Amino acid sequence: MVTTETAVMLAFLITNLARILAYLPQIIAIARDDGRAKTVSAATWTLFCVSNLCSALYAGCVTGDRAMLVAFAANTVCCAVIVGLLCWKRRMSRPVLGSHRG
Repeated sequence: MVTTETAVMLAFLITNLARILAYLPQIIAIARDDGRAKTVSAATWTLFCVSNLCSALYAGCVTGDRAMLVAFAANTVCCAVIVGLLCWKRRMSRPVLGSHRG
């Protein structure tokens, strides 16, 4: 028989795996965007990144729960990829200072 604790842990792992996969469409959309990906909030994704990092640290340092640590660390990496892509896109689409046309 499956205990409540086991069922909750399985739900946590499954939903976090799904969440990690759900980042992919956002990453692909930003990568394909020809502009600055203005419809994506860098502030929101930075907050998600920091929140996941704090959760990973909490899981590792306070609870000692490796499964939670890995899940939150993976979410942190995915959020960091999104933030990094946004920064790169926005930096690449800025006009170069001192360059004049015509």
